[in-house]
Amino acid sequence: MELQHFSHKHPLVFIEKQNHESEKAYCSGCGELVSGSSFRCVECRYYLDKLCAEAPSEINHPFHCNHSLKLQVSPPFRNICDFCDKGLDKFVYHCSCDLNLHIKCALLSKSIAEKGFGKLDDIPHKEALVSIENFSEELKGAKCFACWQRLLDFAYLDLGHGIFLHKKCVDLPTEINHFLHSQHSLILQFNSKPLPCQMCKKTQLKGFVYRCSPCEVALHITCAELPTKINHLCHRNHPLFLKFDPESLPCQICQNTQDEGLVYCCSICTFKLHVDCASPPPIIKGEIHEHPFTLFWKQLPFICDACGTTGNFASYTCYKCSLTIHGNCISLPPIIKFPRHRHPLSHTFILGQYEMKTLICEACPEKVNAQHGVYCCSDCNYVVHADCAQEYSWFSFYELEDMDEDLNEKSAFAVIKVSKLGEDIVIASEIKHLNHQHNLVLSNDSEGHKVSTMLLLVQC
Repeated sequence: MELQHFSHKHPLVFIEKQNHESEKAYCSGCGELVSGSSFRCVECRYYLDKLCAEAPSEINHPFHCNHSLKLQVSPPFRNICDFCDKGLDKFVYHCSCDLNLHIKCALLSKSIAEKGFGKLDDIPHKEALVSIENFSEELKGAKCFACWQRLLDFAYLDLGHGIFLHKKCVDLPTEINHFLHSQHSLILQFNSKPLPCQMCKKTQLKGFVYRCSPCEVALHITCAELPTKINHLCHRNHPLFLKFDPESLPCQICQNTQDEGLVYCCSICTFKLHVDCASPPPIIKGEIHEHPFTLFWKQLPFICDACGTTGNFASYTCYKCSLTIHGNCISLPPIIKFPRHRHPLSHTFILGQYEMKTLICEACPEKVNAQHGVYCCSDCNYVVHADCAQEYSWFSFYELEDMDEDLNEKSAFAVIKVSKLGEDIVIASEIKHLNHQHNLVLSNDSEGHKVSTMLLLVQC
């Protein structure tokens, strides 16, 4: 049997099964090793496996209902697949609205959309994982290709080639009605044209969303699944309802306010929870500590062992080490570069092990409580509150090399030149600062900007 395929100038001959004793052959459509039935060009060793050779030149995809997708030999512009987020260099299903899919990603996702999980019985699913300690780094950082949330939070499917889907996302309805957009139904679609979610106001660049194309309205999968009414352990007196918050009250858990988006509110009390705070992840692993932290709801305030400040309701606990911390503090970096000290500062939960001579924060400066976590340099007897260190987070992840030895260990700058103002006043007219590669010169030109009397205006 011969096939004249649009991708190749010579006819292709059907081969029932690739001979493993011969040289390995790779499919020119998907790039995978040919193992089953295939088509081959006898003149120039061009191979297509049976699936790629017989793939239709044009498909209508349920996850992209506005236009059809056309099969092309190579991607026209973008080189990233909108399903698996991996590079494209072989056959691609392309739409003029800039949607591009690997040939097998397009056919697999189309099959899922049309048949659902019930027709994918040959793909085993893994149960939800309680702990992430014993799994590879790939799985720890992997995300579901539909909702783009952490893979290990729910039971999931391994579709091969590094493609993972939550089982619940495979079973998602392809069409929903939602109270935020009652005019039309929302259709589950590839996120080919990223739009801000109507609920959280954030823009998701990958995965799937529920979309109304005529109105350009989008909802993230996780946002669309949010219940409109919940009973919460933090407020047992009344139920909480999902709604927009015109008063911008602080969340009872994180104590922060948000300018837009929905929150869970009590219609009787002035009680509000951010959506993320209302249902935090049950287990979080961070670099600040060797063990994972488990969510524990407290009815009373607690003191965070990582930063020493008060927290409400939602705490995370390491039961092995008896540590209780804020959820946000789990993401604190274990080592930072503080702009007022030449050495890196390390986070520690036990300051007493270093026998520090002083317990005064070098940033605020207030007394440091040795019972809670801080950042310190044990070599220099240098201590900074964790909260004070976070104010310099823009500087925290850069290791400065070749630091000028003239810089004082407790100063962010070194004086290069001085100038006199009258008989008794001497000021620094040129300095070298840790935050900039060039020397900074004192200037009296504020260019119309107001400058604090406590600051010197300098220019490079």
